[in-house]
Amino acid sequence: MFTSLNKQSINALMRDIHIFSAMLVLLLMLFFAVSGFFLAHPDLSGNDSDAVQQDVTPPSWIAQTTQWPERYTQHGLKLMLWLDEQHNIRGVDYEFEWDEFENLLIISLQSPGGNTIVEYFKEEDRIAIEQSEFSFLDMLNNVHRAKHTSTLWKYLSDISAIIMVLFCLSGLWLALIHKNTRRASSQWFIAGSGICVFVIYLMH
Repeated sequence: MFTSLNKQSINALMRDIHIFSAMLVLLLMLFFAVSGFFLAHPDLSGNDSDAVQQDVTPPSWIAQTTQWPERYTQHGLKLMLWLDEQHNIRGVDYEFEWDEFENLLIISLQSPGGNTIVEYFKEEDRIAIEQSEFSFLDMLNNVHRAKHTSTLWKYLSDISAIIMVLFCLSGLWLALIHKNTRRASSQWFIAGSGICVFVIYLMH
């Protein structure tokens, strides 16, 4: 009797996990499925927009800034914050580079939706900006790969991956506990797994 009740409790728990895990990550599963399809077919993603170039007037403080070769990273951070506040120019990931030959600061800003290159010419006291926007599908592909995305999105992706694993395993459990569906479920599972393993084998 105890064993029977115990099995019923486990089966009920698996049903709850399967149902509510699906509801919790339904939109995310659809997103990863659709974006994954287009990720595997880059020819369908569309064309990126042309790069837009512009010059902006530098802030007054930057002309008096010294020690560029030694402190270009600190100066670059300050300039990047100014561009964010004054011109709405930002990125998730960024890199700084100092060109000693041309006295040039280069800021590279990357986000899922595009790239921005900011160049500050110290001798001319001039800022040149080049912005490139990706197509909507390319942006979704970058989000799918967590490329240049925020830490919050990466945490969400990790958590959703764990929930999707629970969804799959609980579904497998529910398919195998019923005698009427056990044989067919096992056959489909073996067939699908065999195709997956075979395709992976052919790739090597």
